[in-house]
Amino acid sequence: MQPHRLQCAGGQVMVLDAEVVLSLRKEHRVVGSLEGSHPTNPLQNRYFALPLVLLPEEAAMLAEAGIVELEGDAFVWPEFEHDRLRFALYKDLHQRGYFVDRGIKYGGDYLLYPGDPLRHHSSHIVTLLEGKCPIKPRELVPLGRVGTAVKKARLLSSWNSDTGQFTHITMSWSAM
Repeated sequence: MQPHRLQCAGGQVMVLDAEVVLSLRKEHRVVGSLEGSHPTNPLQNRYFALPLVLLPEEAAMLAEAGIVELEGDAFVWPEFEHDRLRFALYKDLHQRGYFVDRGIKYGGDYLLYPGDPLRHHSSHIVTLLEGKCPIKPRELVPLGRVGTAVKKARLLSSWNSDTGQFTHITMSWSAM
């Protein structure tokens, strides 16, 4: 199968073809973000149209697997250690069968969906814990509160260099 050709401009990877958008979503669980204005109503900001802009993690994973070829500006990602950790975490969660999307809306790194986000609510807010510094109890409280307020579990993920894998801890508040 021929790889899909995607456009890279200004550090963003864009999908311009609706059939490719559907293929990436159905076959590879890639969500992206529609960011174009709707041709029949360009002044509204509730519904968006093509192009679909991919997360750097999505673009890098698809390119690494040979599913897409990137055209246009050079796409260099992951570039820094933080990016490499995020990419490794994204791939780990994706390989576990989740749809993975941006988590900034709830103060996390990613949101996990058990199925297509058009049909399912996210189940977890993922936070990547970096470095050797232990997390303090006062830092756990707001993470748990946000998760509880939006009816999602908080997944704390850290890279374990001894095992070469991520360690995941799920946290949710409950009444005593």
